[in-house]
Amino acid sequence: MREIVTQLRLARQKAMAERSSFTFQYDNTAKTIKIIDNNASGATVLNDSNYPNNAGSTVAFTSNLILMGLSSSEVSYGIPSGLPTGALSDGVSKSSLVSAKINITFQPNGSVVDANGNPVDFGIFLYNSKVPKETASAVSVLGAAGRIKLWKYESGSNTYKE
Repeated sequence: MREIVTQLRLARQKAMAERSSFTFQYDNTAKTIKIIDNNASGATVLNDSNYPNNAGSTVAFTSNLILMGLSSSEVSYGIPSGLPTGALSDGVSKSSLVSAKINITFQPNGSVVDANGNPVDFGIFLYNSKVPKETASAVSVLGAAGRIKLWKYESGSNTYKE
């Protein structure tokens, strides 16, 4: 999860520094993270039929999570059985995968919006399938400000704590 948080923060920082949209992409099948420089900004990026691989976009960074000591079967997206499935205390719920991916596009002001320009929140929940309750974690991205928070499941309180 720390790698995911680091790369989310990098994508946001690059978007603000370069005044262009950058997309963080988690691929659950390949267990990779990509940061895509969209070389554009605004709703046009999000409305492009090839989003997030718009014409002129480039992959600025790729990180393979299974090369970090885990097998692909150990990296599981979702919430382990028996753990709370409701929203985190900041109101963010687990985001659904679309074609086994999550794309989070940071705008030049650091926010995350949908194709209509409305702020959108994302929740990424992961755990190690060998020790699910001990490793359950989440990352929330608050769209209006682009704030990124790391959460860890605590069994004593049966909640995710920041």
